[in-house]
Amino acid sequence: MKRVVKNIRSKRIIETICVALAGAGIASYATLVSLLTQKESSDVARMAQVALTKSYSDAQAQVSFVRQQQTKFVSEIIRVHNPRHSNVEPTARLIVEESAKAKVDPLFVAAVIRSESMFKPSAISPRGAKGLMQIMPATGRYVSERENITLGKTADLHDPTTNLRVGIAYLKYLDRMFKGNRERMLIAYNWGPANVKLALRGNARTPSESVTYAKKILAAHREWRTRFSMLAANVRFDDSMLG
Repeated sequence: MKRVVKNIRSKRIIETICVALAGAGIASYATLVSLLTQKESSDVARMAQVALTKSYSDAQAQVSFVRQQQTKFVSEIIRVHNPRHSNVEPTARLIVEESAKAKVDPLFVAAVIRSESMFKPSAISPRGAKGLMQIMPATGRYVSERENITLGKTADLHDPTTNLRVGIAYLKYLDRMFKGNRERMLIAYNWGPANVKLALRGNARTPSESVTYAKKILAAHREWRTRFSMLAANVRFDDSMLG
């Protein structure tokens, strides 16, 4: 009876760590079940721990590789579109890191930044939008309060880290609002979400400039994503742009 109980417990362990053990060379569930007659559950657990550790280590190495390649790629984008930029690699690294934290494709964020500020942290629009992602002060206050992002003075929007956090959070907010429709989300980023809602109800006409703005960003993102995939063949993308 004790042996039956032990085997049942071992089977439950196996069922939860099947994938990890498969990574250690145990190819099928049938093999795992047969293992129950040969190994004590403690042996199985030790094998699982080794497999899990290796799997985690491999995953971390892959993530690190992807981040390095993305940083190099975004650095080249910055150099092409702003040859006089004096802080290329730190800016590229920051774009990749903040995008990764928010589970957003950094190439999409880079495409938005190119259209908004050409990667200039000190950029100010005639209407008062600030920084890399050209955040209006009122939008910055709203998003920072909603997403619990520290934002002191309006001048903080010129800080690249703060600007990116607010801008990326705003993109995700608009993405949810327009149910994943990227063109509408980008038009809203450019023209304002209230205006887009009016246009969808037939009470306003979307400016051609905003449509062109959105299409340009989407085209750049598609192009860069394709090029990056070719350069880093081991990188796999999710179909969705936003996490």
